[in-house]
Amino acid sequence: MTSKSVSADRSNPSNWTLTNKRREAIAGYLFLVPYLFFFLVFLAGPVISAFVTAFVEWELLRGTYRFIGLENFQLIMEDDLFWIALGNSLYFATMTTVGNVIVALCAALALKSIRLGHTLFRVVMYAPVVLSISVIGIVFSRLLAPFGLLNAGLELFGHDGFNYLADPNLVLPSLSLTTIWWGFGFPMLIFLAALYAVPEALYEAARIDGAGRWQILWQVTLPLIRPALLFIIVTQFIAHIQVFGQPYIMTNGGGPGYSSYTIVLHIYRNAFSYYHMGYAGAMALSLGVVMFIFALVQFRLLGRYTEY
Repeated sequence: MTSKSVSADRSNPSNWTLTNKRREAIAGYLFLVPYLFFFLVFLAGPVISAFVTAFVEWELLRGTYRFIGLENFQLIMEDDLFWIALGNSLYFATMTTVGNVIVALCAALALKSIRLGHTLFRVVMYAPVVLSISVIGIVFSRLLAPFGLLNAGLELFGHDGFNYLADPNLVLPSLSLTTIWWGFGFPMLIFLAALYAVPEALYEAARIDGAGRWQILWQVTLPLIRPALLFIIVTQFIAHIQVFGQPYIMTNGGGPGYSSYTIVLHIYRNAFSYYHMGYAGAMALSLGVVMFIFALVQFRLLGRYTEY
């Protein structure tokens, strides 16, 4: 290639544009490398490993590792404790999800109507979310103790109080209320953002037509924030069915008896107390199937009314 052709090639703007695009693409891929690395090592890798583990017999203490097919899943069907734990987890997740949706939506509606001190109230309501489960567990264990602050308040009204964390009928509702207080701040912000996205003209039109507050809520607000509602229900249920820290800290690992024993506690004990890694992997995969089915049902029920 002659010097004249080289200079002409360099002077062609299209060649420079192509080079710049390639440089931008390379830079983009380089920025993705750290994320892809952590995704493969800490997410995709463990998921694939857990899937494989569900079909093997892996006894850490014996050092055995062999493929056994569906035997782990057959053991699950015969494990009464698994079904007790799954039932407790479903009960807790349902209560907590419903409670979080109601409390978060009411808080978001209240914050939207407040004009003075809006930012302060929003920060105060969101603040419990930043606390760790260890802090929440220890504080509420003291609060719900037989001689705790809550029973002390009831004694002022002549009531002896309750043993919240030692009563099989009260322990899961108590853990649920604790979790609702701890975590309603995040769905509250999602609801608040969705409420601000609703055009004020629709509210004005509804008021002109004579609609009251409840009619506006049911016929205007809720239909228009349904995408946020779907997101919150699905994510909250998936998060709460995996409850571990609350019963582990507050009820000594699932007490009294097995009344607060959850599926993740059962997986944890089989994996790290009994070292049955294959069986724990099968239970984890089964839990994933339960969460997938729930999410699919919610998308069928609410998603068909939602436009994305």
